[in-house]
Amino acid sequence: MKKGVIGFFLIAGIAVSCMEIEEINSSCEVYIIMDDGSLRFYEISEDVRRNKNTGVFTYRDEEGKLWSITQNPDSGNWFSNSQGQDPRQVERIVCGDKVYLEQEEEDRTEEG
Repeated sequence: MKKGVIGFFLIAGIAVSCMEIEEINSSCEVYIIMDDGSLRFYEISEDVRRNKNTGVFTYRDEEGKLWSITQNPDSGNWFSNSQGQDPRQVERIVCGDKVYLEQEEEDRTEEG
């Protein structure tokens, strides 16, 4: 009986974990803020996933290298990075008709 209960909780835990991950089945555009302040984008389409709780995106590039887009807890900014690469600040991610990570309009404009 104990094995059955343990198995149930194991399966239930896996099911809950899977519900936290959103698999994105379309291409996404990642908008990067360059060092000079300009905005560029690149497309991701391989193995794109988003953790619904943390907002973290993971994906693979065309060479199979694993990348992630994570939030800096101190600044609140989001960065795209992979091992051996310099992180780049992400302004937003657009997947189909969904926009992720977009800052409030007032945060991007200067007053005065």
